Amino acid sequence: MTHSVARVVLDTPLPQLDRVFEYEIPDELRGEVGPGMRVKVPLRSGGRVVQGFVVETADTPEYGGRLAKVESLVSRAAVLSPELAELARTVADRQAGTMSDVLRLAIPARSARLEARWLEDEAGERAARVAAAPPTVETGLAELYGPEFLAACVATEPQRVSLRVPVGVVDGVPRALRTLIEVAAVEVAQGRSAIVLVPDYRDLDLALEAANTLLPLDRIRAFDSRQKPMPRYEQFLLALEPVPQLIVGTRSAVYAPAFRLGAMLLWDDDDESFREPHAPYAHSREVALMRARRADASVVLAGHSPSLEARRLVRTGWLREVGPGTPQRPKIIPAAATLGDEGALRDARIPPPAWRAAKAALASGPVLVQVGRAGYRPRLACTECRTPASCTNCGGPLRQTGPESPPSCAVCGRVHADWHCRECGGQRLRAGGTGHERTAEELGRAFPETRVVVADGAERLVSVGAEPQLVVATRGAEPVPEHGYRAVLLLDVDGALARESLHTTEDALRAWSNAAALASDDGVVILAGQVSPPLVALRDWQQHAWADAELEQRRELFFPPAVRVGVVTGSELEVDAAVRRLTDLDGLELQVLGPVPDADERDRSRAVLRFGYRSGPTLAAALKAELVAQATASRRRSAGRGTPASTLRVQLDAPDVF
Repeated sequence: MTHSVARVVLDTPLPQLDRVFEYEIPDELRGEVGPGMRVKVPLRSGGRVVQGFVVETADTPEYGGRLAKVESLVSRAAVLSPELAELARTVADRQAGTMSDVLRLAIPARSARLEARWLEDEAGERAARVAAAPPTVETGLAELYGPEFLAACVATEPQRVSLRVPVGVVDGVPRALRTLIEVAAVEVAQGRSAIVLVPDYRDLDLALEAANTLLPLDRIRAFDSRQKPMPRYEQFLLALEPVPQLIVGTRSAVYAPAFRLGAMLLWDDDDESFREPHAPYAHSREVALMRARRADASVVLAGHSPSLEARRLVRTGWLREVGPGTPQRPKIIPAAATLGDEGALRDARIPPPAWRAAKAALASGPVLVQVGRAGYRPRLACTECRTPASCTNCGGPLRQTGPESPPSCAVCGRVHADWHCRECGGQRLRAGGTGHERTAEELGRAFPETRVVVADGAERLVSVGAEPQLVVATRGAEPVPEHGYRAVLLLDVDGALARESLHTTEDALRAWSNAAALASDDGVVILAGQVSPPLVALRDWQQHAWADAELEQRRELFFPPAVRVGVVTGSELEVDAAVRRLTDLDGLELQVLGPVPDADERDRSRAVLRFGYRSGPTLAAALKAELVAQATASRRRSAGRGTPASTLRVQLDAPDVF
């Protein structure tokens, strides 16, 4: 039976067009156009033709007037599944965004040649993959967590788990990541797909390495942001096939097609890489939770230092906490605050206990030195009065990029070879902070017979050998040795806690925990810093207890994640109108901070919203209505007098507001 009506969501960011439009399917395309396919359709205004996705076909229209006709069928590939369409609508509604913005993040750019080859292969390799039986998988989950946990993974009843993971490294892969992949592999063996989300390419490469030892290659899909458009689209098309698969990827993989989705698993869900920088700004964790609820799938959040959002869900009872039968923790020793007497060690900021541990460990394996700052001398100050050195052109901080380099601005790049202090007139500069490159240089002098390896965000270094070497890494860039580090030195601990941000401590504790977990089973972790609550939590491996205490304080102060936060920006009139719309609503748990002038953009205002989770749907709907109203009004004004379009913008769950 062929349908005559196509219901289409348009590929446009305009909020007033964020709904399903009905079009007549012309006779020559009936039987060809189906749900999930790309089509081109006309817009009544301006005579434009836009692309869109068919979400549904029907025999009779809901609209009583005359329908415009579908212009053309772009592709027969049904890339928008009903599940993804519903998820995109849910995410857009939660974030006061548009469905097309979500689909732009979810569906990769099309490759017509690749797509045609995949469609033509329906009876070839595709059929063989579909006919193959689910693989068998052997894991150590029962030994680590007990037979009850493994039975829960095998069961069809969805599980919601905050998973405490083991520490250490086995065969070049962290035990924690391997454990998460084993949980996902069990899902695939039961005939269900699993999606594992990881922060960046390092974790992705390591997760794929673990997956390759458990599952056949044709059951693993890699959603890698490093891929070029064609291989990225190929992985997407392969994931569309009706085959239980393990999908491993970074942020965008949360929308990946998945046949019989059984579980959504997130590693280190508090990593900033999971924050979506594009509209509608939905965090991968929140999308995963929404998708799991809609698909009746399991959810697993795992990390050495749990996110405050995960702890909130544990305390509400929505997640249950599961840990190894035998507690897993590295050996962590706080070092004395005094630095070594030797000049090179003092410059490298290494206390005597840390130096002794590193020297002993280097006799048998690699040693990790984690530093808090990238670069050589990322901050400079006047030697006489200690005033931070700033650029005379833009006011940005001065830095030194190498031992012989002149001071230059970290913002505009201007060189200041003849710098003078604006406070005392001094001409000499001192380091206001030491970066990883300078630390590596000083360690090379302190350990002249030892190879020094540098790892940072620019170095795509995922693993290192097991031979003795010093690995100097910025936080989050630590490569993984085959059997773990013989010693881990955590430097710049006090400086990491001095940054002015609500997320400073939780980010630092998570970075320290991940580095400490890379120690070998008989290795040691040295903390170089003053005693503080997060360091005590790290020493005792009680990060969850610190998170609970922090969450309680956030609740008292009305800070996220105890509440949600949003930011509304635009002209003064637009922001005032949006705030009025919200304050006119009854029963809304809402606090409005501002509006105030936007510090980043001239002639714009900014209001911060703090609101309860239960008020989220009502608030998002009201803000979406205001976006549509402003966009529609500005379009009418611009058509008559050439006035600019609306500048109103809404970002819910905005990071780094406080």
